[in-house]
Amino acid sequence: MAELSSGKPPFYERKHDISLALEICNGLRPEFGKGTPEIYKKLAYKCMNANSNQRPTASELHDSVAFLYCSCNGYKEYQEYEKFGYKGKEIKAMFKEADKEIPNISTSYEKNPNAIYTSRLFTFNNLTKPINSSLITSYLDDEGCPDPLLFDLEVDSSEGR
Repeated sequence: MAELSSGKPPFYERKHDISLALEICNGLRPEFGKGTPEIYKKLAYKCMNANSNQRPTASELHDSVAFLYCSCNGYKEYQEYEKFGYKGKEIKAMFKEADKEIPNISTSYEKNPNAIYTSRLFTFNNLTKPINSSLITSYLDDEGCPDPLLFDLEVDSSEGR
């Protein structure tokens, strides 16, 4: 979702290594492009929640994206319907305003040669428990999500060998 907003893959300028993994565990998340609607960022931050039990299910994500899509495309039955604290017509206005930034988004960038975007096995030992950044926490606190630190992350470095 951040890549759609910014025009660049997450952490493209960084080496994908233990240092980046640790920073992500400590709350680092990708940046969004200028003008990205808050409602879009809020949904993305829910998907990036450090507590996987607090992330939306596929069905919830489908419903949320469908509501955004129908609102933005002017479906009449969605214009007065409210979800995420906004009516469909308000969401349409937010995305219409964000569309003005599209011509200003540069999709050209120089990627770090060690930023690898293919699936591969990482075997990191002793990663910290993931936490949400204060920014994500502020978005999630709007909905009263439980404390994201109240769970354990198990990393089995011997799996896949």
